[in-house]
Amino acid sequence: MSHSLDGLTPSTIEHPESLDQLSKSLAAVTKSGHSAIPWGGGTRIGIGNIPSSYNTAIDLSQFKGEIEHEPGDMTVVANAGVTIGTLNTLLAKEGQQLPFEVRNPAQATLGGSVASNASGHRQSSTGGIRDWVIGMQIVLADGTVTKSGGRVVKNVQGYEMHRLNTGAFGTLGVVSQAAFKLLPIPPEQQTIIVWFNDRQTAQDVGMRFVNGFFMPEVISLLSGPMANETIKSTGDKAPESDTWALLIRLGGGVRSIERQVNEVVGAAGSNNAAGYAVLNDVGANSAWAKLDDAESTSNLSARMTSLPMAALNASHAIRSEVSNNGHSDISTICDLGFGALTILASTRSEEDSSSIINSFVTEVKKHPASYVIEQCGMNVKKSRDVFSDVGTSIELMRRIKNQYDPSNTLNPGRFAGKI
Repeated sequence: MSHSLDGLTPSTIEHPESLDQLSKSLAAVTKSGHSAIPWGGGTRIGIGNIPSSYNTAIDLSQFKGEIEHEPGDMTVVANAGVTIGTLNTLLAKEGQQLPFEVRNPAQATLGGSVASNASGHRQSSTGGIRDWVIGMQIVLADGTVTKSGGRVVKNVQGYEMHRLNTGAFGTLGVVSQAAFKLLPIPPEQQTIIVWFNDRQTAQDVGMRFVNGFFMPEVISLLSGPMANETIKSTGDKAPESDTWALLIRLGGGVRSIERQVNEVVGAAGSNNAAGYAVLNDVGANSAWAKLDDAESTSNLSARMTSLPMAALNASHAIRSEVSNNGHSDISTICDLGFGALTILASTRSEEDSSSIINSFVTEVKKHPASYVIEQCGMNVKKSRDVFSDVGTSIELMRRIKNQYDPSNTLNPGRFAGKI
């Protein structure tokens, strides 16, 4: 694995396999006055501003240890180097699962997913990683091992430092272990895709399900080439015109699923859908994989989090603005139940990237929202902060950073405000 990042290559790479080794590695880096960047599976390592310095990579891919699963308590504790895929395979033997999803679970590690608060499709119904972390072990830059929360839900106590470190991108400490609440795997799942030629109708139907008698496990509104490609991946002929597609995953008992499928199909028919498909397992896997692949391979990706209607309105405005500027290949994914919008594009030049990002940021600022530019060229990173402006909170964030990492050892310059 290459540990180069944003054109910088570390002079040393550490591969700790135990807590003691990790603690000593960090203490040595800090004592030498150098900087360090923690690495997991590398699936989200590119998110963040250009490091102000980068001397040592702390590769945690072998920091695995024992997985402590308590099926009766519906909790699990695992080390940073365990992949999300490995964890879910183990949990599935007891009919349980993590309440969140991440892209590329076979490679994405627990530590990296927590540190970056990785997003996933299921957040429409269950929220994000931060909502399910109940405890954490963190190693500070000077090697000090700290703990927050507990290993079972009823024992959680004290300040919720585990929530503070979730999404802190490793700037306060290295996430070495985390404990999670779990959910049962539903008896049945069913994916349906419904597509419309009219944006407003697709939006109205989608929000009707979000506010209806049942909440889909996942409900995403797709537009642009992504919508057409996802329809094609299920075996249906892609529409020739611009299309808005609702990709819906239902979960529950057999009778519940039957009723929900009837509701979705009925809504498709009564609202003049251009088409729909109730997918078998192969088709469903293909459709969700198409989304994951697109998010992983696009050379430009940005994510906005706000109220659902704000995300929907921003989606339409951004696509219209970008199309008017001659870029017709932008796709959007809107998680209707969570209020998150992701824009994706395969840009041909640095100018294209800058133009799309400028349109995105301008529109997001019109709403009560935050954003992060997850994938972009170096020209964008050099010209702006990839995280949205946090306002006066930046001073508090700097004080917290100084409290936990006074030597500025961990991920220097990479977080919001270039902390």
